[in-house]
Amino acid sequence: MVARGGGTKKAARGPASQRRAARKADRDGDIGMSVDGGVTKGRSNRVGKSSGIPKGSKASGSQPSRISASAKREILKHTGDLSMRDTRTSAPKSQIRLRITGWEKSKAATNPDGGVSSLIKWLEKKASTKLGSRKRTVKIQKSQVEGTELTINVTSEDSRALLRMNGYEWAGTNITIEQVGGPVGAGSTSTEAEKIKAMLRGVLERRYNLDDKFLDLSGLGQDEELKAQAMFDKKSTASKFFPAMMAVLENSFDTPAEKDAAILSVSLANNGLVDVTIVTSLSQTLPKLQNLDLSNNKIENLSALHPWRRRFYHLKHLILSNNPIEQREPNYPAEIVPWYPNLRMLNNVQVRTEEEIAAKSKVNMPFPIRSPAFQDEGGIAENFVRTLFAGYDTDRAALAAHYYDAKSEFSYALNTQAPRDPATSETTEKQEWDNYIKNSRNLKKISHLPARQNRLYRGTAAVADIFSKLPKTRHPDLASEARKWMIEAHIQPGVPDANGQYPIGVDGFMIVIHGEYDELDDSTGQAKKKRSFDRTFIVGPGGSAGVRVVSDMLNVRSYGGAQAFEPENIEALSDATATQNIQQLDAPPQLPAGVTLEIAEQMVIQLAKQTGMTLEYAKLCLEQTQWNYEQGMAAFESNKASLPPTAFITTG
Repeated sequence: MVARGGGTKKAARGPASQRRAARKADRDGDIGMSVDGGVTKGRSNRVGKSSGIPKGSKASGSQPSRISASAKREILKHTGDLSMRDTRTSAPKSQIRLRITGWEKSKAATNPDGGVSSLIKWLEKKASTKLGSRKRTVKIQKSQVEGTELTINVTSEDSRALLRMNGYEWAGTNITIEQVGGPVGAGSTSTEAEKIKAMLRGVLERRYNLDDKFLDLSGLGQDEELKAQAMFDKKSTASKFFPAMMAVLENSFDTPAEKDAAILSVSLANNGLVDVTIVTSLSQTLPKLQNLDLSNNKIENLSALHPWRRRFYHLKHLILSNNPIEQREPNYPAEIVPWYPNLRMLNNVQVRTEEEIAAKSKVNMPFPIRSPAFQDEGGIAENFVRTLFAGYDTDRAALAAHYYDAKSEFSYALNTQAPRDPATSETTEKQEWDNYIKNSRNLKKISHLPARQNRLYRGTAAVADIFSKLPKTRHPDLASEARKWMIEAHIQPGVPDANGQYPIGVDGFMIVIHGEYDELDDSTGQAKKKRSFDRTFIVGPGGSAGVRVVSDMLNVRSYGGAQAFEPENIEALSDATATQNIQQLDAPPQLPAGVTLEIAEQMVIQLAKQTGMTLEYAKLCLEQTQWNYEQGMAAFESNKASLPPTAFITTG
């Protein structure tokens, strides 16, 4: 908990604060950033270990240049174009002089050098802390003391980072940092767009705590730098400010993984929020957020939070204290906790144990998960699978020559709508499917016969050619990562005979494989995206290897996880308990005459697909209507408004 007031305060002297350098003085009040200009007062519950993150910019020395209103409107209109990566290019290496005052009043003033060496080390370390992928080491090249003034020489690029620290607290006193002489980066021009990007990045860096991986976006309406730019003076500008800031944050990192690892906690306290509409882009920018503070706002009901209802899958701690919802909907915790399956704490109160989280993470299937059936003779099918994927990952041309002959057929289909694994929250990137779309034979998308025929590849050369056009891959090791695979093999009669000796065909195998792979970057060979796939082979005798591929059909989709492959672990149970559980797992549902288990499974799948319900609820619906599909649909239509959110599949 941190008490908030209108005046300056210092960091609490606890173990967390002793670990790191002193904070910049907090000069925020309680005025919210909501466009209605409302005022919210009270205490703030923060997420994270640190006692406070600077949220203001002390106005001393040179003032920030005002950005014209027309430029702000134009830039905020194109939030998607706010790329910060262009600011990483080398700046002119001109020398900039900075004057630092106020340091002589510090607790380090009794040191032999008056604390100068300690101050320089602290300035270099603090200025080198950046929010983003690439780290910069700030180096003060020259320093000189004249009375109570410390003058330092730095490069123009480093001077920007140091000037942002103007007003920070060091060793018990606030220091003032200002430029001596011409503008930073003299001789270079700075567009209005670059100014606003640099300003937004500066705000983010001032409010970021590297040690706690905490981004403090509380009290934005009282941030001195934002007020100087009049960001919240107009409703149109205020509504676009937060998406623009999130765009800057997004583009400060090279990969989503780096961004997710850098920021685990965010505070939006004291912003006068009546709902999350104005800040909803936070869920797209930081989907793996673990701690979120929304305290001291104006949220009155759960509908104000609905845009985040199926977001933040990894959220562990949510703070909503000191919002009107506590009085208007006192029972809201019972409804909001199911929104976030990994939530442990709500308003500093435990709502789930670790054991409950672990139990809930298991995939509940309406039918028992059966072990894959693998019919083989002499290890033919097993050897084929092992050789196939090793060759596909390393040498596809040799693989095509080894198993595919002049009559072999290959096709693949892309499914971009398949449900994703909610545990990963992997974001969709622009044009990520470009390497697949052109030759995809998805029959739901490709309806014209010539287009379908052109996407069916026959013969060794054609198969090798299409293999070469697909992205490079790395599949999990079949021995050490067997749980990531589901492989079935069945004897397949009537497979066309390559030699033509048997008109009715010969016995072969149908091999069905479900799994995953890493899509690799062509230049670096590093994994850049995880995919799920389904692949069906019809193989028969023939060819130089003794086995030939008759048909190979590949389906590529977004990563969906491997949880559904894993049956319950019954080995650890006692013999009696194991026997009982096996009987329960294997016991089929009570079905009416004429409805087999296979028919029931298809009915459940179809009903789930048509209604959007989970398989569990689809099965429950059919059980209550004695496995009559039409009555099950009618029961769903009449009761869907009263079904809980957990009854429906989450795909976002």
